[in-house]
Amino acid sequence: MRTNSHIWVVTGDLGYGGFDLIQKDFPHRYINVGASEQSMMGIGIGLALEGKIPFVYSISTFLLYRPYETIRNYINHEKIPVKLIGSGRGRDYAHDGISHWVDDDRNVVKQFTNITSLWPEQKNEIPMILEEIITTKKPFYLNLQRS
Repeated sequence: MRTNSHIWVVTGDLGYGGFDLIQKDFPHRYINVGASEQSMMGIGIGLALEGKIPFVYSISTFLLYRPYETIRNYINHEKIPVKLIGSGRGRDYAHDGISHWVDDDRNVVKQFTNITSLWPEQKNEIPMILEEIITTKKPFYLNLQRS
């Protein structure tokens, strides 16, 4: 974010310390919408339409399922370059119950034919992927394993 003033972060009341530095250093480019996933997507879409690079971050189930229609109709169909970052695979958040299980996100994302998607297996892959996400003018879904 230091080298690219177009990058924004939009989250749904998540991060648990992971965004502390961003909040501190870039408070005007960090938006926490709370538990409002539809609004989170709408803000990301609006930012992208204004030429910004929005990274919309949430637990994968909340990122994909609750705002599904918005993703399908706008980000996918209209090819709006929102960068979706999903946290968690399978039962990474099993302790929080079924609402947090993400066993079928690959099948859900396959339906979005205009959204490039990646599930990196190694942490060392992520910097290169992020560089690609920042430079592409297309929508993107990146799934991160919870560590």
